[in-house]
Amino acid sequence: MRNNKRIYKVKLKDIPTDLLPREKAIKLGFSSLSDAEVLALIIGKGTKDMNVLGLADIIMRNKTVKDLKKLTLNDLIKIKGIGEVKALQILAIGELLKRADNEEEKIAFNSPSDVFTYLKDLRNAKQEKMKVLYTNTLNQLLGSEIIAIGSLNILSVKPRDIFLYALKYNAYGIILAHNHPEGEARPSNEDINFTEKVKKLAQELGFELLDHIIVNKKDYFSFLNNDLI
Repeated sequence: MRNNKRIYKVKLKDIPTDLLPREKAIKLGFSSLSDAEVLALIIGKGTKDMNVLGLADIIMRNKTVKDLKKLTLNDLIKIKGIGEVKALQILAIGELLKRADNEEEKIAFNSPSDVFTYLKDLRNAKQEKMKVLYTNTLNQLLGSEIIAIGSLNILSVKPRDIFLYALKYNAYGIILAHNHPEGEARPSNEDINFTEKVKKLAQELGFELLDHIIVNKKDYFSFLNNDLI
């Protein structure tokens, strides 16, 4: 359609129905439409000098759908035929795309097995590490931090460091995780005592210790599942 610019000057009622986006979408599905045709469906009307197909083509020229997220109101109202109403319609698409991106980026932990799946790097690590996951009230990941690396005695980990990052992420929940590269995914007495200490501090500071997961390459141990939290 881009090679036939004259069609943009024609009134929609004079264009063959098999070239109109609405009819194409009904008959062939949205996958049959170009990006500009989908946009034309949304903005609905063109101007007296150019139909909606031409207007949509101008907006999408040299752009991908992802570029709609970057457009501003000023960018759009500079285009002849785009007033505030049409501009806001287009900006609304960009906003939905941004929100969809954010939803895809959010990782939620609904069970200890979800945490185990997420901890692939920790499971395969050759050194012992402690990693802390920080979540919101929906158990969605806000961020993660490696607190200690090496052959560590877990009692040497400073709880202060755990809670400094909790404040940084404005977290609600905290999930401790560490690996046993060569051993079973079972807690030592030191692990249990350390976890109890962190739990008490979390409560005092207004955070929730959700779990402590110990992992190796194939298995995991959840303090939550074993009533240790």
